[in-house]
Amino acid sequence: MQSKESSRKKALGAFYTHDGLTDVICEWAIASADCIVFEPSFGGCGFLRSARDRLVSLDAATPNGQIFGCDIDPEAFGHLANLFEGPVDLTRFHKGDFLQQDFHDSWIGKFDAVIGNPPYLPYRKIDPTRREAALQALKESGLQLDRRASLWAYFVALSIHFVRNGGRMAWVLPSSFLYANYSHNLRRYITSMFSNVRAFELQERQFLLEGTEEKTVVLLAEGKLADRSNGSNEDILLSRCSGVSELSSEVRKWVAGKLTSPAVCGTSVFDNLSKAPRDLYLRLVSNQSYHQIGDHLRIQIGLVTGDNKFFLCNEEERMESDISIENLVPVLPRFIYATGLEFQADDFDSMIQAGGKGYLVSSSDPRFAPNDIKTYLDSYPDEKKRTCSTFKKRAVWSQTDDGSAPDAFFPVMQHNGPRLVLNRAGVNCTNSVHRGNFKNCKSEVEKKLISLTTLSTFSQLSAEIVGRSYGSGALKHEPREAESVGILVPNIHQRKVLSAYQKADKFLRCGNFNEASQIADHLILGALGFDDVPTHASILRSGLMQIRKHRQR
Repeated sequence: MQSKESSRKKALGAFYTHDGLTDVICEWAIASADCIVFEPSFGGCGFLRSARDRLVSLDAATPNGQIFGCDIDPEAFGHLANLFEGPVDLTRFHKGDFLQQDFHDSWIGKFDAVIGNPPYLPYRKIDPTRREAALQALKESGLQLDRRASLWAYFVALSIHFVRNGGRMAWVLPSSFLYANYSHNLRRYITSMFSNVRAFELQERQFLLEGTEEKTVVLLAEGKLADRSNGSNEDILLSRCSGVSELSSEVRKWVAGKLTSPAVCGTSVFDNLSKAPRDLYLRLVSNQSYHQIGDHLRIQIGLVTGDNKFFLCNEEERMESDISIENLVPVLPRFIYATGLEFQADDFDSMIQAGGKGYLVSSSDPRFAPNDIKTYLDSYPDEKKRTCSTFKKRAVWSQTDDGSAPDAFFPVMQHNGPRLVLNRAGVNCTNSVHRGNFKNCKSEVEKKLISLTTLSTFSQLSAEIVGRSYGSGALKHEPREAESVGILVPNIHQRKVLSAYQKADKFLRCGNFNEASQIADHLILGALGFDDVPTHASILRSGLMQIRKHRQR
C-alpha cells in the first residue's frame, strides 16, 4: 500500500535524484566560481545541495546567493529552509508553476547553468489551460511540441529560454527522451540552441526507491547560442553507462574530446540487427504474403474508466458492496489473464476465481439504475465527479462501458512479446489492453491464422522494431504501432492451421511461449517454401534476441 507521501509525490510526478548523480552533473554544469544557477523544479533540493557544494569548492563569494529555484510543491520549500538553515529568500526562489512563467519583476531572467530533474507526469494529467499556454510560448520560440508530450518535455524546452548565451543546461530525464515520438522535435530543437550536446543512458535504475524502474538519461548541453541555428540532420550522440561511476568517467572523456560513440538518440532498433537476420527480415517483408495487423484489424484503446479502483471490482469486492453479477459488465482488466490464443468464458471464470477485477460498474443513467448500482454510485464523492477530466468527456459520468466488445485483444505492454488473442468470451476490456476488430468478414480459419502468425519469430521481431522500450524495459505499442506489426499470411490448408493453432494454444496456456512460437514458425515458413525452416527460424530468433537484449539491458 502506498504511503501518503508516496502518493503525493506520484501526483506531482516527483522523483528525487540521489546525491551521487547530482554531484556528477553539477561538477560539469557549474564551471566557474561566479556561476549563477537555476533549477525549475527543485523538489527535495538534491541538485541545490550539490550546486552549493560545487560553488563552495570553487571558492565562490556567495554560494547560497548564486542559486535560484522554482517549485509548485509547498513541501519543497520546507526542504529548502532545512538546506540553507534559515528562512527562504522568495526573491530567488519562486513558489509557483514553472509552466505559467509568472515570475516577479525582480527575477534575474538568465542563468549560467540550468539544472534539474523535471516532474514526470503524462500529458493527460497536465491542466489543458497550462499546456496550451506553454505550447504557444514554445511555438513562438520555434518549437512545435506534440500535445501528448509528458510534463518533463515542457520543462526542458521552456528552461532553454533561461540559459544565458554561452551557458549550460543539464537534466536527468526518463528514457522516453530517447524513443517517444514527441521527443524527436525536442531533441532537434536542443541541438539548434546549443553548440555541443550529449546524452548518457544509465543502465542502473536510479529511482527504484521511488517506486519506478524507469531508465534514466542524463542530458548535457553547453554553449547556448545567441540565435537558433539551422541544426543538422543528425540526432544527439548517445553514450551508455553502467551507472553513476562510469557516467563520471564518460563525462570527463567527453570534456577532453576523447569520447566516441556510434550510437545516437532516436536510433531505430532495426539498426541493431546483424546482417543475417536483417537480410532475412527484409526478404520476408518483400514477400507477397507480408501484411500488417492493420490490414486486417482496427486497433483502439480499451475502456477508460477514470477511476479503476472504484469502477472495477473482483468477486470479494462485489460481495462486500452487495452488487448483483447481472448488473455488472464483464471485462478483461489485464492482458496477463489472457494466457492462450483465445479468451474463453472459462478463462473469465478462472480469472474471477483468482481474484481478478473482471467486473465493471457502468450506468447510462444513475437515476434509473438498479438499486444496488444506484447505491454504489451514490457513494462516489461529488468533488471527484466535478474534477475528473475523464468524466467531463462522457455524457454520463458513470457510463464506463461503450458496448463495443472487441473481436480480439492485443497487449499495450509486454516483456516477452505481444500476440493477438481472439475474444471468445464476448467481454470488453480496460485501457491496459488494446481492442482489435476485424475490418472485413473473416472465416474462423482466417482469424485463427492471423492470431497464430503473431507468435512467429518474424512478427515478434517486427513488434520490437515498430514498438518502443518503456520503463523497466517492457515493450509498448500504441494502437497505430500495433497496427504496423508485420505478419505473414500465406495460403495454408485449414486442417494445418487448425492443428497448429490448437497446439500453440495449449503450449501458451502452459507458459511455453517459445514452443508455441516454433509451431508458428514451422507452419508459416514452411508454407512460404523454405527448405530449411529450423535454420531460417534460428536466424530470425538470433536477431530477436539481439533486439530484446538491447531493450531489456
